[in-house]
Order: sequence, then C-alpha cells, then structure tokens
Amino acid sequence: MDDTTTTLDAEAGASHTEPDNKNGHSLHSKALKRLETVPDIKRDTSGITTQYIATGIVNLGAFATGLCVAWSSSALPLYLAASSTGHIDFQSLNGTHPKVTLSRSEGSWVASLLCLGALFGAVPAGLISEYFGRKKTLLYLALPLLVSWILVASSPNVYGLFVGRFVGGVAVGAFSVGVPPYVEDIAETHLLPALANFYHVLFACGILFGYIIGMVQSISWLSVLCASIPVAFFIAFIFLPESPAYLMSQGKFSEAKAALRYFRGIDNDVDGELKAIKESLRSYARNRITFKQLFTTRATAKALVVSFGLMIFQQMSGIYPVLFYSEIIFSTFANPLYAPEATYIPSIILGFCLVSSTYFSTMFLKRVRRRVLLLVSFSAMALSLGCLAVYYHLKASNLSSSKTWVPVFALCMFVSVYAAGVGPIPWLMLREIFPPNIRRRATAITAGFHWFLAFGVTKLYQNLEETVKPGWALWHFAVVCIIGTIFVYFFVPETKGRTLEEIQNEFDGIHKSKPHRHVIQVETAVVAS
Repeated sequence: MDDTTTTLDAEAGASHTEPDNKNGHSLHSKALKRLETVPDIKRDTSGITTQYIATGIVNLGAFATGLCVAWSSSALPLYLAASSTGHIDFQSLNGTHPKVTLSRSEGSWVASLLCLGALFGAVPAGLISEYFGRKKTLLYLALPLLVSWILVASSPNVYGLFVGRFVGGVAVGAFSVGVPPYVEDIAETHLLPALANFYHVLFACGILFGYIIGMVQSISWLSVLCASIPVAFFIAFIFLPESPAYLMSQGKFSEAKAALRYFRGIDNDVDGELKAIKESLRSYARNRITFKQLFTTRATAKALVVSFGLMIFQQMSGIYPVLFYSEIIFSTFANPLYAPEATYIPSIILGFCLVSSTYFSTMFLKRVRRRVLLLVSFSAMALSLGCLAVYYHLKASNLSSSKTWVPVFALCMFVSVYAAGVGPIPWLMLREIFPPNIRRRATAITAGFHWFLAFGVTKLYQNLEETVKPGWALWHFAVVCIIGTIFVYFFVPETKGRTLEEIQNEFDGIHKSKPHRHVIQVETAVVAS
C-alpha cells in the first residue's frame, strides 16, 4: 500500500516537469493525438456531450445483456415441444426451424444457464479490471459474446446451446459489474445520476430489441442480429480512452490527464480533479480490505444484509421468468390477438412499457425517497400478479374469455412498477450504503448473488408451474412481493439526501439528535424550493 501511495505522489510531483522531458512530452502528445480520433474535444468545449456519447457507447454492453435475456423469449417457442411427446412438429415452420429440438426441461436450462454463466463472470470482473484496466476488460468481453452467438447458431445438438448460453452469460455478468465503474470514472458529479441510469435504460432497450427481432421467426437470423451488437460495441468502444482513475493508479499521469481532458473538454481545468482522483486512490490504497473483512464490521455486515435482502426479493418476485419466457407466458394465459402467429406482439408491448418506465424512473429517483418507491413498487407488483392469478383461475373455470388484454395489462403494470423502483434502487443503494474502499468488493459479491438467484428462479419456474399450475405460481410471486414490502419497511434505511456517515451510524446503532425544526421553517424551505 505504501508503494502505491509513493508512486502516485511521485507521478503527481513529476507532472510539472514532464513538458521539459522529451519522453514525457512525446508520451503526452501521442496520447492526445490518439484521443483526437474520436468525437473532437475542440468542439465539445464543456465535455458534456462527450460524456453522454461515451456512456452510450460503453452501455452497448448493457444493451447486449438485455438482448441475451430476451433471446430465450423469442427463440424458445421455436425450440420447445408442442406435441404430447415433447417435441415440436417443424413441418409447418416453412424452413425456419432450428437444427435441434428441446423438451421443456432442456429449454429451461437453455434460458437459465445464461444466469449461471453471469455468476461466474460477475464475481471476478471487478478484480480483473483493477489489474488489466476498465477498458481492456470491457472491450474483450465482446469476444465471448460473439462466440456464444456463433455456438447458438451452429450447434448441432443441445449441448452446444448449453455451452453457448453459459459463455454468453460470463460476459453478461462481467458487463453488469464492469460498466458502472467505468461510467463513474468518466462522469462529472452532477451528471453521474443521469449517466448511471444509462445501464438500466440500455438493458431495457436490449430486451425490447430482442422481442422485436423475434418477428423474424428464425434461429439463424436471430443469432446474426444478436451477434451484430457485440461487434458494434467493440468497434465503437475501441476508440474511447481508458478510465483516468485506472491510468492514474498505474502511474501513467500524462495519459490520465489526456483522458480526463477528453471527457471534460477544453474549457475545464482538470488539474484539480486529477488531485482529487489521486487523493481518492491514496485513500483506497490505505483502507483497502479483503472479502473476509466485509463481514467483520457491524455496519458493513448490516449493509450486506440490506443489499442481499433487496436482491432476494427483487429476483424472487419473478421478473426474470417474465422476461425470459414472455411469449410462452402470454400464450399460456391468453392470446388477445386473432392472429395466432403474432404471439410476439404482446411481448413487444411489454418491452415498450419496460423501456419507458426505466427511462422515466430517473425523475422518480430524483424526487421521491428510496423507501417510498420500494414500498409502492413491491405493493403494485403484488397487486398486478394477484390480478393475473385471479384471471387465470377464472379462465380455467371458463368464466373468462381467452381473447382479452387482461394478461398484457397486468404484466405491463408489473414490469413498469418494477422498473420504477425494485429494479434500479438495489443497484443504486450499493453506492449509497457502502464506503468507497468497500464498494467494489461488495458490488461484486452482490452481483454474483443476484445472478445466482436469477439462475435458480429462471430454472425452477417451469417446475413450479407444472407442480402447482400457473395461477398458484403467480400467487407465490405475489406473496414474495408482499414479504419484500415488509422487509423494506423494517430493515431498509432511507438513503436519499443523507450522507454516508449518517447511514453508517444508523447501521452501527448510533443515533444523533437532530435539531428541532419549527413548522414555519419547513414551510419556508418548501416555498423556497
């Protein structure tokens, strides 16, 4: 730790003499010339446009992640069994059928192995990016994604599909851990809340795109269209600079300054921010902890309980089964359309609701307290699932028509309220309840736990549905949402408008008395705002 601090101090002290040093000046010039190949910093004088463009490019990884999730909804109906023998009759599919056929059990493995692979990609991704760099780690994730789609398109048997989905899942998990830190490193403080939400928005857009391309009704074309996203990500992201914070941690002060100038524009003085980055890295090096130490401090252990609890109820609410099997679910409950071949339309509507709600969730997060959003979101999710369960029971008793939009409305409400609260807030709270020196490791563990739960719920959904019927499976998810509401009410602290010290003190059981505020002071504050 002392060596890291000494290196940072030496580089910072040498920065004033580097222009006189031929090698240092040459390195600085080369870095600037390389950065001038992508959006011209001379035109973007404030750096804001560059930060938005760079965030959009790196979040193509999130778009690719959403596409991997949505693929199973569009592809599994082409693979899965339609007859009592468990295999589909492909004579009526006009040559668009896949090379292999799947049973329902095999189909659940094809869908869920993506999440299992994500578990193995999420946990080490943070550590790998610390040693090899944010950019290199993210850039090379395009390779396993491309390989996975090649395997899916060309596999002669089900085992090739299993391997392809697992390999793609490794990249998906790594993206979920690797993209947010890169955005944090390049974003200005006042832009970070908006830029951080890009991940969730692009993830939802990837799901919508996956539902839309399901209209091609061809496994080969689905794979080709999906493979185009990691290729586009690689081509666009290769021109962006490395994270300034990572370059600084490696003692590359000139390149760090050039990268930061690129993201801040020529109108901003970056020297002050570079000093702040240096101080942050020094603090991180002094206070760095191991995974074991995460569980030894009372405040950190309680924060992990909160983050794990939110992930449990987020995933056990059934959101991933809905996203992974949307076409199958809609065909099970009702088809509101009179065209039986257009089963993808309700899924596309669902995707539009998910994207729009995720986009507007930023406004809710700015104005509404976290606990309120979580309580309302869990309650509304339970209500929508309960309504859909009641509809299923009525339909099973022949008391309701199959040509109705009730399932579409119920599931659209479900994903909309999820996107407004339960979806983004657990990830947002990771930055608010953990200190900076703990945050990366806590995020890696929580993300791994998230994908483990996603794997279990996605894999076992069809077993649950076959055991207790779809209606009672929905009641199960609704009850989980109600329990999640109770968990939030009793265990989750409010983090909006509070400092990290205040939150940590609450976890430690330290209660500081607050100054009494008269009613007239509160009213004055409201009027002023």
